[in-house]
Amino acid sequence: MQRALAFDNTPALRVPLPFFLNVPAFALLAGLLALWAGPQAFASRWAPATLALTHLFTLGVLGSAMLGAMMQILPVACNVSFPQAARVSAWVHGLLTTGTLCLAWAFLSMRPWAFQAAAGLLGAGLAAFIGAAGLALWRHRRRVYKGAREILVPVRAALAGLALTAALGVALAGALGHGRGLPGLIDWHALWGLAGWAGLLLIGLSFQLIPIFQVTEIYPKVLTRWLPLAIPGLLLAWTALDATDGLPRLMRETVELLLLAAYVVHALTTWHLLQTRKRPQAEPTTWFWRLAMLCILGCAPLWIWLTGDGGARAPLTLGICIIVGALWSAVNGMLYKIVPFLLWKHAQDRMVIPDHDPAQARAYLRVMPKMAAYVPEGRAYGQFAVHVLAVAAWLGAGLGLPGCAWAAGGLLAASAAWLALNVGLALRTYRRTLRAMAALPLAAAAAGKAGPSATPAPASGKR
Repeated sequence: MQRALAFDNTPALRVPLPFFLNVPAFALLAGLLALWAGPQAFASRWAPATLALTHLFTLGVLGSAMLGAMMQILPVACNVSFPQAARVSAWVHGLLTTGTLCLAWAFLSMRPWAFQAAAGLLGAGLAAFIGAAGLALWRHRRRVYKGAREILVPVRAALAGLALTAALGVALAGALGHGRGLPGLIDWHALWGLAGWAGLLLIGLSFQLIPIFQVTEIYPKVLTRWLPLAIPGLLLAWTALDATDGLPRLMRETVELLLLAAYVVHALTTWHLLQTRKRPQAEPTTWFWRLAMLCILGCAPLWIWLTGDGGARAPLTLGICIIVGALWSAVNGMLYKIVPFLLWKHAQDRMVIPDHDPAQARAYLRVMPKMAAYVPEGRAYGQFAVHVLAVAAWLGAGLGLPGCAWAAGGLLAASAAWLALNVGLALRTYRRTLRAMAALPLAAAAAGKAGPSATPAPASGKR
């Protein structure tokens, strides 16, 4: 694991920040949609509102966060810089945002043109990102930091998973746009998207983010070496078995069990690292990660229920546990570390200290807030409490518990609005810091001009 990060490779703030700002916006939109749809959103995984909610989460919330995280972390942790990062990020962000909104509208209205437009927008945006990321990995393959292998292996596999997921998704959306369906590809699209793209990237990022930001021991080498290889192998085996007719169902279920076991091992290891972290006081991000790992562990009994013919509720509840409980919790927690760090780092980069002037440095330090001041823990803990209630309500709604469907939308909207407020206040702190820093050189220059003219006055008084 690469502990010594190259912060000089940090991309411009406009590269990852728009993706991170998408996260609370799309989560709020998903909460409002769930509140509007009510119990219909949890009646079946095939309901229009359910499909719209699923893609608002997977593309708007999780996709935005993960694309932004890759564009930020790969240069810093692996020495892999994206070509034309500012242009690529603006292009991908615009296409991803409009394409996700178009796809959600397509599911709600079932208009063919909306599916065709969504397929074109999302296909172009994701192809641009995959192409830029692949080119960056190839160009810098000989300059990768020595300790970055543990990150790059799952990132490469996740990128391949994203490519397959995107191709399947574009094919499905195009088929719906022409009045046809491809039901045989839906399970492939879902499994590769959750376990192959989002899950693998979460594992790769955790190898870097957990030890550094949570101050834990590094992950065991046997885990970082073999887990990112085992998961793609199991996904390929599952796909081959599913595509082959006449094979016993038990063979595919065995591969599913092994795939689940791989993620359970990662969750248990992460839980242990968080429990034995060097800082005794848990932070809000720590609790978000714990909740995410707990939800991954909760997928085990849900999968047993699913394979035991649990009916329509089983796949819906399992999907909620993965998307809302595990992935969304981890992303929410990561934002409370990544966004304040980025704002603090870019504010520091704006300091101009001529000739290493100690007085000027002290003046900057007086107006420069600490990283923890961008999002105080009290505000983050408050949002975490609402987030826990939202996750519980979504799981209850998936199980069909009375009243949970209405509570799920309202609590998610409240949690997302609180997250948006916290991120917005952090941005306000950043802008205030820049204004205060910009005023310092002017104040110093004014003091320098006033100094020589003011010194004769006391001297004339003494005379």
